[in-house]
Amino acid sequence: MDLLDRIKEFSVTNPEAVPMIYDIMRMVTMQFVVQGLFSANNPTISLFNGVFIQTTLFLCLGIMIFWLIIYKLTSQVTLHPLIKY
Repeated sequence: MDLLDRIKEFSVTNPEAVPMIYDIMRMVTMQFVVQGLFSANNPTISLFNGVFIQTTLFLCLGIMIFWLIIYKLTSQVTLHPLIKY
C-alpha cells in the first residue's frame, strides 16, 4: 500500500503525471500478457528473461520521456492538449 499512497500523493501534486502513470501501467500490463502468452505457447521462452525486462524498461522510459518532455512542449506551443484539467 505504500507504493499506492506515494502514487496518489505524487498525482495530487503533479496532476499532469496521471496520464503518464496510466500509460506506464497499461504498457506493463500488455507486456506481461504478451510475454505470458509467448511463454505459454513456446516452453523454450522463459517468462522473465533479460530481453523482456529490458524491453519493458525501455518502453516505460520512452513513455516517461513523451509525457514529461514532448507532450509538455507541444501542448503549450502548437497542439491542443489531449487532456483538459
